[in-house]
Amino acid sequence: MTETREIDAYTKHVMANIDSDIFSTLNLTQIRAIETAIGRNAPFRQHAIDLRGSIRLFFARFYFVILFGRDHRHTVQTTENNRRKEAKSISFVILLFVLGCLLIPAILFSIYVLKSFLGIDLFPEQHLSDFIHF
Repeated sequence: MTETREIDAYTKHVMANIDSDIFSTLNLTQIRAIETAIGRNAPFRQHAIDLRGSIRLFFARFYFVILFGRDHRHTVQTTENNRRKEAKSISFVILLFVLGCLLIPAILFSIYVLKSFLGIDLFPEQHLSDFIHF
């Protein structure tokens, strides 16, 4: 490779683990394609926050990794999808309840107004205003 390109440590590590006999048979286009594929799927690129560092002490060296991002594991995705389906079902039931609470009184009032407009008395000598006291 005559061209100098920035290759991250993860890609270098993976490429270094390819058997030297196999690596020597690869041409430049194949090597670049492998590096690109590794770079695009590198685990550290899948997190919104990726902090890595090391702390050197007199007697030892410690490293730390702080990752933050969405969990893409299959079991977690399945659980989240099931929760979304349940939430949609519950939301639909709540929506129907709220609409029922709003529409039923409006429909009953409309029927009452229509009945009054047509002059139909279901209970002679009794009116709605007799039962509602303000």
